[in-house]
Amino acid sequence: MRVHSERKLFLFGRYSLALLLPKKWLGELGVERGEEVRLELDRKRKRIVIRFSNNTEPVSRTRKLKTNKNNPGWQPIPQL
Repeated sequence: MRVHSERKLFLFGRYSLALLLPKKWLGELGVERGEEVRLELDRKRKRIVIRFSNNTEPVSRTRKLKTNKNNPGWQPIPQL
């Protein structure tokens, strides 16, 4: 049985849109806070596929950003 929910995208910062997923749905899938998520863009079918790692070990990845006086450490997302 499929369950439906209508959500609106909202502005998150200056250059991103965000979507909140129902916590109950994520709990039913066994997804927990801090879990790694992989997104796949399927242009042909015009959909975004979300895949969860479901690993018991926490994923820790750090990345050092290159900064200078003119670059505060981030780059805006280009317009689609």
